[in-house]
Amino acid sequence: MNTKPSKNEPIHLPKDPFAYIGFWQFLTFIMLILVVWVNEVRDMPALLFGTDPQDVNIFRGCLLTAAVLVAAIVAIGNTYLQQKRVLNSMISVCSSCNKVRVNQNHWKQMEEYISDNSLLTFTHGLCPDCMEKAMQSINQQSSVKNE
Repeated sequence: MNTKPSKNEPIHLPKDPFAYIGFWQFLTFIMLILVVWVNEVRDMPALLFGTDPQDVNIFRGCLLTAAVLVAAIVAIGNTYLQQKRVLNSMISVCSSCNKVRVNQNHWKQMEEYISDNSLLTFTHGLCPDCMEKAMQSINQQSSVKNE
Protein backbone atom coordinates (compact mmCIF):
# COMPACT_ATOMS: atom_id res chain seq x y z
CA MET A 1 0.00 0.00 0.00
CA ASN A 2 1.45 3.36 -1.08
CA THR A 3 1.15 6.03 1.62
CA LYS A 4 3.09 8.68 -0.27
CA PRO A 5 0.77 11.51 -1.44
CA SER A 6 0.44 11.98 -5.17
CA LYS A 7 1.06 15.34 -6.84
CA ASN A 8 -2.65 16.20 -6.77
CA GLU A 9 -3.24 15.30 -3.13
CA PRO A 10 -2.57 18.02 -0.56
CA ILE A 11 0.03 17.32 2.10
CA HIS A 12 -1.60 17.16 5.53
CA LEU A 13 0.24 18.70 8.45
CA PRO A 14 -0.14 17.23 11.91
CA LYS A 15 -3.20 18.48 13.75
CA ASP A 16 -0.93 20.34 16.17
CA PRO A 17 2.34 21.36 14.47
CA PHE A 18 3.52 22.97 17.70
CA ALA A 19 3.49 19.58 19.41
CA TYR A 20 5.72 18.35 16.57
CA ILE A 21 8.18 21.19 17.27
CA GLY A 22 8.02 20.45 21.00
CA PHE A 23 8.75 16.78 20.31
CA TRP A 24 11.97 17.63 18.46
CA GLN A 25 13.00 20.08 21.15
CA PHE A 26 12.42 17.35 23.73
CA LEU A 27 14.62 14.95 21.74
CA THR A 28 17.38 17.58 21.76
CA PHE A 29 17.23 17.74 25.56
CA ILE A 30 17.30 13.93 25.75
CA MET A 31 20.52 14.07 23.70
CA LEU A 32 21.94 16.56 26.21
CA ILE A 33 21.12 14.18 29.06
CA LEU A 34 22.87 11.38 27.18
CA VAL A 35 25.94 13.60 26.79
CA VAL A 36 25.91 14.27 30.55
CA TRP A 37 25.88 10.54 31.35
CA VAL A 38 28.41 9.58 28.67
CA ASN A 39 30.67 12.24 30.15
CA GLU A 40 30.16 10.80 33.66
CA VAL A 41 30.79 7.21 32.66
CA ARG A 42 33.50 7.66 30.03
CA ASP A 43 35.18 10.81 31.46
CA MET A 44 35.26 12.77 28.20
CA PRO A 45 37.81 15.43 29.31
CA ALA A 46 40.32 12.67 30.09
CA LEU A 47 39.71 11.01 26.72
CA LEU A 48 39.72 14.19 24.63
CA PHE A 49 42.25 16.41 26.42
CA GLY A 50 44.43 13.96 28.34
CA THR A 51 43.50 15.33 31.78
CA ASP A 52 43.67 13.24 34.92
CA PRO A 53 40.81 10.71 35.02
CA GLN A 54 38.02 11.35 37.51
CA ASP A 55 35.79 8.86 39.26
CA VAL A 56 32.13 8.53 38.28
CA ASN A 57 30.06 10.96 40.33
CA ILE A 58 26.41 9.87 40.34
CA PHE A 59 25.32 12.96 42.30
CA ARG A 60 26.85 15.32 39.71
CA GLY A 61 25.21 13.37 36.86
CA CYS A 62 21.81 13.50 38.56
CA LEU A 63 22.17 17.20 39.31
CA LEU A 64 23.10 18.01 35.69
CA THR A 65 20.24 15.82 34.45
CA ALA A 66 17.79 17.67 36.68
CA ALA A 67 19.11 21.00 35.39
CA VAL A 68 18.67 19.86 31.78
CA LEU A 69 15.13 18.66 32.52
CA VAL A 70 14.18 21.98 34.12
CA ALA A 71 15.65 23.86 31.14
CA ALA A 72 13.70 21.54 28.80
CA ILE A 73 10.40 22.17 30.57
CA VAL A 74 10.93 25.92 30.54
CA ALA A 75 12.13 26.09 26.93
CA ILE A 76 9.56 23.74 25.43
CA GLY A 77 6.69 25.19 27.45
CA ASN A 78 7.62 28.77 26.62
CA THR A 79 8.06 27.98 22.92
CA TYR A 80 4.73 26.20 22.81
CA LEU A 81 2.88 29.04 24.55
CA GLN A 82 4.50 31.73 22.39
CA GLN A 83 3.66 29.90 19.18
CA LYS A 84 0.06 29.39 20.31
CA ARG A 85 -0.16 33.10 21.13
CA VAL A 86 1.10 34.01 17.65
CA LEU A 87 -1.33 31.63 16.01
CA ASN A 88 -4.26 32.92 18.06
CA SER A 89 -3.39 36.51 17.18
CA MET A 90 -3.76 35.90 13.44
CA ILE A 91 -6.98 36.96 11.78
CA SER A 92 -8.23 35.42 8.54
CA VAL A 93 -9.65 38.12 6.28
CA CYS A 94 -11.51 37.46 3.03
CA SER A 95 -9.51 39.07 0.23
CA SER A 96 -12.69 39.93 -1.65
CA CYS A 97 -15.20 41.31 0.88
CA ASN A 98 -12.86 41.86 3.89
CA LYS A 99 -14.98 39.81 6.27
CA VAL A 100 -13.16 38.21 9.21
CA ARG A 101 -13.37 34.50 10.01
CA VAL A 102 -14.76 33.99 13.50
CA ASN A 103 -14.78 30.19 13.30
CA GLN A 104 -14.84 27.57 10.53
CA ASN A 105 -18.38 28.41 9.41
CA HIS A 106 -18.96 31.99 10.50
CA TRP A 107 -17.67 35.28 9.06
CA LYS A 108 -18.27 38.83 10.34
CA GLN A 109 -17.77 42.27 8.88
CA MET A 110 -14.33 43.51 9.92
CA GLU A 111 -15.75 46.53 11.73
CA GLU A 112 -18.15 44.36 13.74
CA TYR A 113 -15.42 41.84 14.62
CA ILE A 114 -12.96 44.48 15.79
CA SER A 115 -15.63 46.34 17.75
CA ASP A 116 -16.67 43.09 19.47
CA ASN A 117 -13.08 42.08 20.32
CA SER A 118 -11.50 45.39 21.29
CA LEU A 119 -12.27 48.82 22.66
CA LEU A 120 -12.17 50.35 19.17
CA THR A 121 -15.19 51.87 17.48
CA PHE A 122 -15.42 52.70 13.81
CA THR A 123 -16.44 55.74 11.84
CA HIS A 124 -16.44 55.78 8.09
CA GLY A 125 -15.14 58.24 5.56
CA LEU A 126 -13.44 58.28 2.18
CA CYS A 127 -9.72 58.40 1.51
CA PRO A 128 -8.58 60.99 -1.08
CA ASP A 129 -8.31 58.38 -3.87
CA CYS A 130 -11.80 56.99 -3.26
CA MET A 131 -13.18 60.54 -2.89
CA GLU A 132 -11.74 61.43 -6.30
CA LYS A 133 -13.27 58.29 -7.88
CA ALA A 134 -16.63 59.01 -6.26
CA MET A 135 -16.58 62.64 -7.47
CA GLN A 136 -15.67 61.52 -11.01
CA SER A 137 -18.56 59.05 -10.96
CA ILE A 138 -20.97 61.73 -9.71
CA ASN A 139 -19.74 64.22 -12.31
CA GLN A 140 -20.14 61.62 -15.10
CA GLN A 141 -23.67 60.79 -13.97
CA SER A 142 -24.66 64.44 -13.76
CA SER A 143 -23.21 65.19 -17.21
CA VAL A 144 -25.15 62.22 -18.68
CA LYS A 145 -28.38 63.52 -17.07
CA ASN A 146 -27.76 67.05 -18.41
CA GLU A 147 -27.45 65.87 -21.99
